[in-house]
Amino acid sequence: MLKWIRKNPVVMGVGTLAIAGLVVTAATSGGFSPTSSFSSNCGYGGTACPTPPPATTTPASGYHLVGADGGIFNFGNAGFYGNTYTLGLTGLTGSHPLNGPIAGVAENPNGGGYWMVGADGGVFNFGNAGFYGSTYSLGLTGLTGSHPLGSPVVGIAPTPDGKGYWLVTKAGFVYAFGDAKFYGDTFSYGLTGLSGSHPLNAPIVGIAAAPSGTGYWLVAADGGVFNFGSTGFHGTTYSLGLTGLTGSHPLNAPIVGIASTESGNGYWLVAADGGIFNFGNAGFDGSTYSYGLTGLTGSHPLNAPIVGIVPTANSGGYWMVGKDGGIFNFGNAGFYGSTYSYGLTGLTGSHPLSAPIVGFAD
Repeated sequence: MLKWIRKNPVVMGVGTLAIAGLVVTAATSGGFSPTSSFSSNCGYGGTACPTPPPATTTPASGYHLVGADGGIFNFGNAGFYGNTYTLGLTGLTGSHPLNGPIAGVAENPNGGGYWMVGADGGVFNFGNAGFYGSTYSLGLTGLTGSHPLGSPVVGIAPTPDGKGYWLVTKAGFVYAFGDAKFYGDTFSYGLTGLSGSHPLNAPIVGIAAAPSGTGYWLVAADGGVFNFGSTGFHGTTYSLGLTGLTGSHPLNAPIVGIASTESGNGYWLVAADGGIFNFGNAGFDGSTYSYGLTGLTGSHPLNAPIVGIVPTANSGGYWMVGKDGGIFNFGNAGFYGSTYSYGLTGLTGSHPLSAPIVGFAD
């Protein structure tokens, strides 16, 4: 298999479950401020771990979590604008189920709305988020049918003005809608998706748009990063001497998301175990290991894998969300609540989520 670590832009074409209709307006419990931390490769080779900058506070803000069933949890000042249940759909089962599970959520940069994307390429718009198309608009038929997608959609990223968005599939194919332009995808490198003569080392798991809207990054589960359009290449987990999901120095856990800094001159990668890798001008403000947690195993494991990361507006911190709806805040990212704040008990217990959390947006 080929291992691609690009250093030049190439021209070519990121998390929640909710009870149906649940409207959350304010958080009731406090977050954590890490007092010790691990560097971006802490736990991945035993190197010394610097202490991140002290946590700071930010003005009131909030965030949305989305579940695989299309349920939405809103916290802080994030408004509730609807979910797939408000459209008459019945989640993953029932009389009117989704065609495919929800795979991600994106906030309208103008505020007042959001989009959800399904694994089948369906797009749901709420509030003032406009509808600019879906893979069905292109004549594709979702995950099955006469013209199915080659692989499931795994992420959505909006343009800066909120008048378009990109969808990315597990195989690295990119679809552009509205004023989103196509700058390339992994096939532009001569790669052949998840199979074929030159397959990816690992599936694509996320997309982050350049703040300028003139490019984007894709990240794979092995920590490989692909940059397109005006976006710069600032490194991958391979740059740190790691060897992807296998080999002599593998990741502790797969990468699950990517987020850009405010300037676009750096990005963060987050792994399922809560490890953080920062590149370019992206600062390190802590990881779940900073809380004394031990990843997916060990003496103090996470309740559930991490599924996404979102930075604060000024890149002075970030949030991570777990599949169970747990929130971890770092740097100047405030804690506004988690699904546990409402008496839910994660993926199991007496009051479990109706579906896993899959997306996070601020």
